[in-house]
Amino acid sequence: MNATDSRRLARRCGIVAPLLALGAVFLATLLAAPETFTWRERALSDMGRYGTRTFWLFNGGLVVAGLVGVPFWVHLLAAGRNRLERLGAVLLAVAVFGMVGVGVFFLGHTAFYLERELHFPAALTLFVVAPIAQWTYGTGAILEGDAGLGLVSLWTGNAHLLGWAGWLLSRRAGGDPWAWFAVSEAVAAIAFGSWILVLAGPTQFDDGRAGNRERDAAGRSEAATDAKPVDRTETR
Repeated sequence: MNATDSRRLARRCGIVAPLLALGAVFLATLLAAPETFTWRERALSDMGRYGTRTFWLFNGGLVVAGLVGVPFWVHLLAAGRNRLERLGAVLLAVAVFGMVGVGVFFLGHTAFYLERELHFPAALTLFVVAPIAQWTYGTGAILEGDAGLGLVSLWTGNAHLLGWAGWLLSRRAGGDPWAWFAVSEAVAAIAFGSWILVLAGPTQFDDGRAGNRERDAAGRSEAATDAKPVDRTETR
């Protein structure tokens, strides 16, 4: 597989993975029984409890989406133009690892395997690391002069904060401290998935961008060579 084919595969995976994850989650909200999920009274993860009609759809969608996205993440890391973009790509992978963990360590998984409950740490990893990945990558993009991508990354990261702030404010107004928690989860999921779709856009994966990275790397290499001290000792 040549470089062009690899980029094409990575881009397709970057498009399919978030659509698959979001599609599975929101389809599950439509299929879930009222006692399993409501936007006001439940968390999204309640649809992944064993015995619910949405168990396989919800958990399977998250796990498969995470695996499908691996080629995209590998390309994004390799294509990073500076340390912040590469760090953002690594943090993106950590957040996706948390998403996969939500599906693998579903609510009540201790009844089947592992004594330690790992669902909450997995969900926390996803929701905490995802916006940090977006802010980090966005800052790196801005430093490279890519203001459009940088601002999209920063503001989709900010959307997480707005969603959680809305939930905290609703807690003060309502009697149930967990009311509408699923809405904030959905806002975060949409913000993260939308950002990945932007990263997988054609402008991020075209041959011209790849060529520019290669030329930049070559230019840095030549500059480093020119900066080396020259031995002016004459041979007699």
